[in-house]
Amino acid sequence: MSDSIDPAVSSSPPTKENYSLMPILLPLVQAKLIVVGFPFLVLVLVLLHGIFSTPYYTASTRILPPQYNQNTIGRGLVTMGGESALGNSALNLKNPTDLFVGILRSRTILDGVITDNDLIKHYEAKDIDSARGKLASRTGIESGKDGIVEISVEDSSAELAAQLANSYVKELQTFSGELAKREGGRRTDFFNNALNRARQSLNEADERLRQVESKTGFTRLRGQDEAIVSGVRDLRSQLADKEVQLRTLMSYSTDSNPDVKLLRNEIANLNSKIQEVSGLPNTPNQASGTSHTALTLAQVPDALMLHSQRKRDVEYWVNIVTILGQYTELGKMDETRDFSLFQVLDVAVPPLDNSRPRIKLNLIVFGLGSSMLVVFYVWARAYVRQRRSSSDYFASQWVILKAELLKMPWRQSK
Repeated sequence: MSDSIDPAVSSSPPTKENYSLMPILLPLVQAKLIVVGFPFLVLVLVLLHGIFSTPYYTASTRILPPQYNQNTIGRGLVTMGGESALGNSALNLKNPTDLFVGILRSRTILDGVITDNDLIKHYEAKDIDSARGKLASRTGIESGKDGIVEISVEDSSAELAAQLANSYVKELQTFSGELAKREGGRRTDFFNNALNRARQSLNEADERLRQVESKTGFTRLRGQDEAIVSGVRDLRSQLADKEVQLRTLMSYSTDSNPDVKLLRNEIANLNSKIQEVSGLPNTPNQASGTSHTALTLAQVPDALMLHSQRKRDVEYWVNIVTILGQYTELGKMDETRDFSLFQVLDVAVPPLDNSRPRIKLNLIVFGLGSSMLVVFYVWARAYVRQRRSSSDYFASQWVILKAELLKMPWRQSK
């Protein structure tokens, strides 16, 4: 088509004016009073605020939580044979650093610091709750990866800031010592009660063993069963020997021979003893009127079993009493451990420089921010003016936008 316009012909080649910085610099130069005056005014206000505002100081102290001697207790339990899943799980505690941070943020510690330093009067608070809130907002407690807890307190007085930081450590030491004593006391009471019950059971088992010993004649000495069997064997050996002597004597003498009568009496006595030991009932002693306590050979197995059972009961309760006694001693040692053993790495000292307001930093931040803000404002204003002069549609839309922004809320409701 002959009437079409060739883009290559209609488009004008770029000129040097298209790359000029004048459209950017000219609005800034024209509004030089605003560009320079607004940041200067902001800097003056920031400087005056820093000079006349109350300075605040931050004092810090650092503490190292204790390495729990539960490991020592664990080794003691292993020595006593207490290496069990239950024993190991009882010794597993949380991270001591997190535990200390939680304790330092507790209401008990805060109230102790407030009371010791009369912070209700210093903060001009209505009650202790208000003072607690102000103290908590001015206190920073952080734990590092190295396991060190840092306590930072901010106050308008450098001396008081250091005093408050050190007061946290003092209250922590007092509270943790009481906590360790209560915990160790409960553990010791538990083991003491268990130890008393075990001792009572040991006494009962020992009494049952003594009754069995008095009834059967067995004692806690070893070899009594072998002695009984050996005694029967000796009696039978003596009986056989006497019978041989009697047969030899009867070959050349009569029954009226005194030696024959003596041997027969001895044989009768030996038979009586063998029958008595082998299972005949106990016969009363005519001389003393008491019964024999010696056991027959048939009664030995049952007596041995009963005696062994009672002896095992005694040994069992002896072991229980020994272990509980060791637990109790470890619990008493544990009452003086843990929290009160933390170390103060850095004691808080009154700081020389205030932590806020930071005048230099505030001047830099507010100076750069106000300069960037005023530059963007000047460029935006120049752009709007240029568009309004070159486009009627933009100008009309700008008027409508301005009118909408200037409308009041109560006018919109009418």
